[in-house]
Amino acid sequence: MADLLTLENCLAGRELVEPRLDPTGRRLAIVTTAPFDLRSDERPLWHIEVIDLDDPAGDWNKMSTTPVRGVRGLGGGTFDWSPDGHSVVAVAAGGDVVEIGIDGSTRMLVPAGDRTLSSPVVDPSSGKVIVVVDQSEIWEIERRSGEIRRVDDGRHDFVIDPIVWNGRVVWHGWNPPNMPWDESELVTEHGVVSAVAGRRVQQPDTTPDGNRIAWLDDASGWLNVTTGDGRRVSEAFEHGGPPWGERMRSWCWSPDGSRLAFVRNEGGFGRLCTVDPSTGRVDERAKAIHGQLSWRGSRLAAIRTGGRTPTQIVVYDTDDWTRRTVAVGPSYDWKDHSALVEPHLLAVDDGAGSLLHARLYRATRPNGALLCWIHGGPTDQWTVSFNVRFAYWIDRGYSILVPDHRGSTGHGRSYTDALRGEWGRLDAHDTAVLVNFVQRSEEFSPERTAVLGSSAGGLTALVVALEHPELLGAVVAAYPVSDIAALDTTTHRFEAHYNRTLVGDPSTTVQKSEERSPVHRVDELSVPVLLLHGDSDPVVSVDQSRRLADIASRHVQYVEYPGEGHGFRSWSTRLDEHRRTEEFLIRHLS
Repeated sequence: MADLLTLENCLAGRELVEPRLDPTGRRLAIVTTAPFDLRSDERPLWHIEVIDLDDPAGDWNKMSTTPVRGVRGLGGGTFDWSPDGHSVVAVAAGGDVVEIGIDGSTRMLVPAGDRTLSSPVVDPSSGKVIVVVDQSEIWEIERRSGEIRRVDDGRHDFVIDPIVWNGRVVWHGWNPPNMPWDESELVTEHGVVSAVAGRRVQQPDTTPDGNRIAWLDDASGWLNVTTGDGRRVSEAFEHGGPPWGERMRSWCWSPDGSRLAFVRNEGGFGRLCTVDPSTGRVDERAKAIHGQLSWRGSRLAAIRTGGRTPTQIVVYDTDDWTRRTVAVGPSYDWKDHSALVEPHLLAVDDGAGSLLHARLYRATRPNGALLCWIHGGPTDQWTVSFNVRFAYWIDRGYSILVPDHRGSTGHGRSYTDALRGEWGRLDAHDTAVLVNFVQRSEEFSPERTAVLGSSAGGLTALVVALEHPELLGAVVAAYPVSDIAALDTTTHRFEAHYNRTLVGDPSTTVQKSEERSPVHRVDELSVPVLLLHGDSDPVVSVDQSRRLADIASRHVQYVEYPGEGHGFRSWSTRLDEHRRTEEFLIRHLS
């Protein structure tokens, strides 16, 4: 047997995010890190690099030595090009908004002070800079004088993703108890642009000249592209995901406004498409997940990733849709590696008339064990993207089931809304149904099945262990929610009201929260659990895991990582996490 993948193999490389073409389509800028030094726990700094796409031998060059604030995955909000393409306006690593020239010069525009600035956008007509402040205010900044004007009127507790449409600033806003995917609207200081009661609107953007606007909304029951004049790409597929971060770009206008490009979610797989709004004709252009779409001139740039496609930055020639790969994140040679597999789509009847969705990654050299890996959120979905964590375990013979329990995105509004008031019950029920189906159809035994999850996925994993211990041999839970009620008073601002839709108002749902919280049910726990948590977690307090481990010490192996937050970042922590998980699975699933 060939040597197994190591964690060093899986993590080797650099991160690539937010590709943005300049106004001419000639230069492409990205936000990236240097390759990770796997001997150090220091995270590499983020910088903006630029390449001249007209130069056949063009190399990437740092615009400046000034580090910038990075983002993760398919998110954005670090920078925007100036209208003349001679500079970018960016959020520096320290939080200040700065202007960085192509020549490397850097000047301060707005010091952050004790505020958090994000998502700068440059008005193409006036040159003014619009920024988000603490996700609660919108500021307009005069680049020469530095004069600041607050644009929003405070009608929304949360505001993100400002753009400029016909000289007016437009942004995405919502108020608690809603999350942005529950009910939100697009507004200007002069009034509402788009709002549908009980529905969400997100990702506003305009043609490059700022004259035409479009967005995503789910008024049809599916999150589809909709133009300001009422034309909708109406299809039973979603064109974007939940806005957990700022500046997601799963669609964009063509430079002349005659077409739009968008990414279609097909059961978790991705497909890049274009549409002519005047006729409604949709053309399929490329497979794989695409994000951060940017279309200027005759080029469209994007992040591209898939089950067998290491994360890369690509540029399409929009005349013939040929693709050029200009950067690849991983530095390990993944070409044709047997651990990279495309999953199989599953649709399973739960026995009560509901169709549940999942993806199954079958190991190429199976060891007879099944890992059921539950996404976080819970309003989210793991699409079929490059996942080195999956590759690590598939290489060791584990098949992986990824359930989209009700409440997941990607399957329409009604599927997501089905979890309202039912978190901690319905998600666990659906996961158990899917695990049972795969065990029977693929001949996996319960003794060789483990459920894994982090954050909200950790809650689901623990509840499955409590409700259906006969299906499992082990559970691995990282920074899980184990006390739903306690989450209300300790989590960060963005999610502070999330439980209102997931469970209900805490004043009337105390009993429901306790019945679904593992920390109140530890006497029922009979499945061995590996519990992992960082002591600096701002989302799920480490006290939750400490209490669970203390009460259920007979069944719980607890590991606490100093300095780690919601998601483990340091090399030493991730190495230890994988080592302990592997030892735990071998001990309990063999």
